Amino acid sequence: MKIAKFTTQQKNKDRLNVFIEREGKEEFAFAIDVDVFIKYGLAKGMELEDDFVQDVLEAEEAQKAYKLAVNYLSYRMRAISEVQDYLVKKELSETAIKHAITRLKEQRYLNDAEFAKAYVQTKFNTSPSGPIKIKRELEQLRIPADIVETVVASITHEELVEKAGKFVKRKQMETNRRSATEVQQRIQQTLMQRGFTFDIISEAIQTFWEEEDEDVEIAACLKQAEKLSRKFNGYDAFERKQRMKMQLRRKGFPYDVIERTLDRLVQEES
Repeated sequence: MKIAKFTTQQKNKDRLNVFIEREGKEEFAFAIDVDVFIKYGLAKGMELEDDFVQDVLEAEEAQKAYKLAVNYLSYRMRAISEVQDYLVKKELSETAIKHAITRLKEQRYLNDAEFAKAYVQTKFNTSPSGPIKIKRELEQLRIPADIVETVVASITHEELVEKAGKFVKRKQMETNRRSATEVQQRIQQTLMQRGFTFDIISEAIQTFWEEEDEDVEIAACLKQAEKLSRKFNGYDAFERKQRMKMQLRRKGFPYDVIERTLDRLVQEES
């Protein structure tokens, strides 16, 4: 078959439609990127062998994979696995994807080490994520283990304590309605879920937790006691007090604070 003509696609000036001559008539054969057109030196009147056409079409698919990946990378840095998965969803061949990935790596558009470094900095600076969580997320992105270990280890002990400490200071304000013990337990649970180790959390609480004014804790206990008083209103005075004591103790309030709070509650209700 012989090339009859080329036309530029209206919606994409970088793509050409290739028409061939068959039995004296022109018919559409395939569309290619202009870079592929130049690479293979296509010209009007050129005779096309089947093997040559196959090479051209494979190069076209590889170019398509490359351009899709470049556009995908234009929004933000991505791991190699993210680009691979994206191109697979576009139903491109394994060969085309491999060719595109190799080309992008050579041009330094893709670099898992640089990506992981930026990922750690972004995650650690913009969200309360600890090293365990960050490591798990990088592993899910199929970043090589040696890279993961290196970038996670770059977060210093001091940075981790300070990061956890900021969370501690922010959450300590909740002691106006909860016991210090309960707030600290919630802090510990939350930070562990976010990837901080027990040792880091303990040090952060010890370093950044400010000693509570007893009046603040009594005020918090009083709020809880008022709720419990309504909850156990149907019991006699002794039974109600015992149930309230038990519930307040479970919430982490010290015995002496509970006693003083209940005494104050009785005075307010009388």
